[in-house]
Amino acid sequence: MKPVTWGTAGHIDHGKTALIEALTGTNTDRLQEEQRRGVTIDIGFAFLSDSISFIDVPGHEKFVKNMVTGVSTIDAGLLVVAADDGVMPQTREHLDILRLLEISAGCIALTKIDLVDEDWLDLVEETVRETVEGAFLESAPIIRCSANTKEGVDELRQTIEEISSTIPHRLDRGISRLPVDRVFSVKGFGTVVTGTILSGQFNSGDSVEILPSRKNIKIRGIQTHGHTIESVGISERAALNLSNIGVDEIDRGDQVTTTGMLSVTEEVYASVRMLPNIDQPLKNNQRVRIHLGTTELLARCTILGNNRISVGSDGYIKLRFEEPAIVGFADRYIMRFYSPMHTIGGGKVLYSGALTDYDKAEIVEFLQRLGSDELPEVIETISKIQSPALLSLDDFVRILFFSKELLREPITSLEENEILYQVNSEGEEKYIITEEWNDLVEKFVSALTVFHSQNPKEPGITRKQLHQRLNIPGETFGVFLEHLVAANKIVEDASLLRLPDHSIRLTDEEKKQKKTLEETILKARFEPPSLNDLENELDLSRQSLQAYLKILLYENSVVRAGGELYLHHAVRDELQQLLKEHFESSDTLSVGDFKSLTGSSRKYVIPLLGYSDQQGWTIREGEVRIKHNL
Repeated sequence: MKPVTWGTAGHIDHGKTALIEALTGTNTDRLQEEQRRGVTIDIGFAFLSDSISFIDVPGHEKFVKNMVTGVSTIDAGLLVVAADDGVMPQTREHLDILRLLEISAGCIALTKIDLVDEDWLDLVEETVRETVEGAFLESAPIIRCSANTKEGVDELRQTIEEISSTIPHRLDRGISRLPVDRVFSVKGFGTVVTGTILSGQFNSGDSVEILPSRKNIKIRGIQTHGHTIESVGISERAALNLSNIGVDEIDRGDQVTTTGMLSVTEEVYASVRMLPNIDQPLKNNQRVRIHLGTTELLARCTILGNNRISVGSDGYIKLRFEEPAIVGFADRYIMRFYSPMHTIGGGKVLYSGALTDYDKAEIVEFLQRLGSDELPEVIETISKIQSPALLSLDDFVRILFFSKELLREPITSLEENEILYQVNSEGEEKYIITEEWNDLVEKFVSALTVFHSQNPKEPGITRKQLHQRLNIPGETFGVFLEHLVAANKIVEDASLLRLPDHSIRLTDEEKKQKKTLEETILKARFEPPSLNDLENELDLSRQSLQAYLKILLYENSVVRAGGELYLHHAVRDELQQLLKEHFESSDTLSVGDFKSLTGSSRKYVIPLLGYSDQQGWTIREGEVRIKHNL
């Protein structure tokens, strides 16, 4: 039989712990105070068989926090109602919690039947049926039993086994995850944590991560049902012996998981369902208690769309935690009032992190789609939220906490249906919404069209300038630009980008001014002018000079020498030839040699020698140059 974990539920003193002991032979009240007072304070654990585990929870209203910790990882619920008491407040609250956690299987134990007569039993059972009407236990068996006399215990055990065999397998996301519900030390072994495996499997020797500390440790050994084993899987109770970590470094509520797969965040977006039997709505910015996994956190609640969510209604919220929370996509949670501490609702975590680029209406639409049971729709929505960023398969794994194997098929389906578009980024397959990809074509072309219109004298725009205008992630910009250049929708020439049909537009007067500038630079020969020199010499504004120089550089009519000086290309070619001729008769070139070759002063010799080195014609060795690529 597949592993199944059951959890008890019910009011204090209704015999949950005694019933578990009658079923399994284990007294789950392990604390001295519990044994002394006869009251369950914390969760306890027992095994009915090699495949069926029990988590026993406290029934007192003061310990609902521990109750939620216990049932947060179960597959089925055992609702316990004492025949002499009947349905009580914690009976209802515990039932509400199981419903909010979407537990879908279980049965009901009517205990202490030896204390009442048959007519009273019938009346209590009828009340129980009314209480669970509309809940997952509506049609569940009610087993009359007594832990004291053992009457009905065998029937209850058989019923639990039969139900366990029919419970569907929990969805295995293929990534290892165990929320810690107990931490202790064993002499000779060290630190041990226990919990129910929610996903994947753990193997002895595995390297894993402890959250939220993000400490990497190894699993030294594994036990389940009191037996040492090599691996443990989904829905099994497990004790993991961890190496190189102390008991004081792990707490209940921490999680053991595959490294880098779960979010630790202070902000999530979630669905919420308010219980119909509470006395006030959920208000905007209200402080609440959130039970998530095996931990409790305080949070402020921002309601999306309205200022409140009415009793019995559904809605969407943003939760800002007062300390880091460990969350995975679709994790269920329980919400309680901060004070008084009553359960008021619960829901599902739908997105981890901030959504600052969207308004509330857009966020609600996203959350509605993320609540879908269809994985392709969820993947598509995540892509839209992240757009225009490119997402790899590993990115989807981290965001959705599903293994690659589970994500490949729906991603391929979305690609085949032209919803997702696949690109290659540095050898890795990445994805973007096809509609967004097509929109980016328009954005790139439009940005260049506007630039050419505003700057008719400019030969093109730099990558940096275009990136700033588009304001999209650098990786997306680079991949997309590469695609458009390859498709000849954009031309990249001399480190400038332009549309294929763009040409520099100058008036006759502007052409004349440009020609004058070029002739001035040519005439200067080996005493190349700077921008300041040209501004002083020519009757042109600095802005016009800069525009014409950019065109001449683009046309390769002039080049920069020493960063600040403008050298005519014909003079550049002449300089190269002079250097070739010099090295035909000499192995070295000194500053004096260079001055003689060019007839220029030291003011220009040093920048021109630097330019020669930059071009790879020469290499400096001490005070002289030697020939390189000439």
